[in-house]
Amino acid sequence: MAWVAGDRLQGGKYTIERELGRGRFGITYLVKNKNGDRQVIKTLNDDLLTSLSQSERGRLETMFWQEAVKLTQCKHKHIVQVAEPFKEGEHWCLVMEYVDGVSLADRRQQILSESEALRYIQQIGEALIEVHKNRLIHRDVHPGNIFLRVREGQPEAVLIDFGLALDFDHILTTSRTKETSEGFTPPELYAQHTKPTGAYSDIYSLAATLYVLLTGKTPVSALKRKVDNAPLVEPKKHNPQISDRTNRAIVTGMKLDPKQRPQSMREWLDLLGLTAEIPQPVATVSSNTNSNWDKKIQFWTVVIAAIGVFIALLAAIPSWIPIFKPSPSSSPPSLSPSPSSSKTP
Repeated sequence: MAWVAGDRLQGGKYTIERELGRGRFGITYLVKNKNGDRQVIKTLNDDLLTSLSQSERGRLETMFWQEAVKLTQCKHKHIVQVAEPFKEGEHWCLVMEYVDGVSLADRRQQILSESEALRYIQQIGEALIEVHKNRLIHRDVHPGNIFLRVREGQPEAVLIDFGLALDFDHILTTSRTKETSEGFTPPELYAQHTKPTGAYSDIYSLAATLYVLLTGKTPVSALKRKVDNAPLVEPKKHNPQISDRTNRAIVTGMKLDPKQRPQSMREWLDLLGLTAEIPQPVATVSSNTNSNWDKKIQFWTVVIAAIGVFIALLAAIPSWIPIFKPSPSSSPPSLSPSPSSSKTP
């Protein structure tokens, strides 16, 4: 069942504006929430679900929910933010942040300067490090899944639309067609019975993305390279302005054998000479609020210090004034604890 404009979900919490797109795996909708903010809702495609057996459908829906929950843990400023999934009728739904911008695929005919391309690649690479920390693999990194939005006057890259379909395909029968992104999908993702779990798969796809940004050309598919021995043309042959370092890093990241690629995204970014970004929180407080908070902290620090000095002075008074000194004949007071001073474990 496809939703249409005006349909309301979750008792009116979300209102469908329009369908953004659909694939064999899922359908995405642009919605407005009760606050009038735009968000994206993704759900499983009915056409796919009806083609599955009852057990396959159950497993697919369970995996969708489990993976969606994991994605909510990937908090990074260069990853589209994902909210907790919900079920509408018979359909599991995933609510995501709406990124208002253009994808790198829309700019693929425009060859970027190496510095600009590397800036976007570093941003997405750092985002993928966070994904990998959560034991997830994106599996569908390509220019169409990287959007550019303007923040504080500067364009920045945001990773969207995790390739969950590629993971789900591993539970389906061999007769089904796998979703792949030609030129960006590593060879191991074509294998039906092998479920890759390493960062090396995303490294291949991100290296291929950098290839396109610097040359304007999509690299030959991994399947043709593996089956037909089609050669991978080095990016520097398409664009002589590419540095030797970047050229080597792209070729290394696109090795057919996963073991010959870097095994972590950090390692591959180091090959490009891209040092780690300073982690930033996803949601930040305004500078005015921070400033006010700092002033409050400074004020109370001074107050607490003054109180501490005052108490120290009071404690020292008996040693200064003889009248406060105890009589030699006085016996020490009882030290047995009072009921009110005892602590309950």
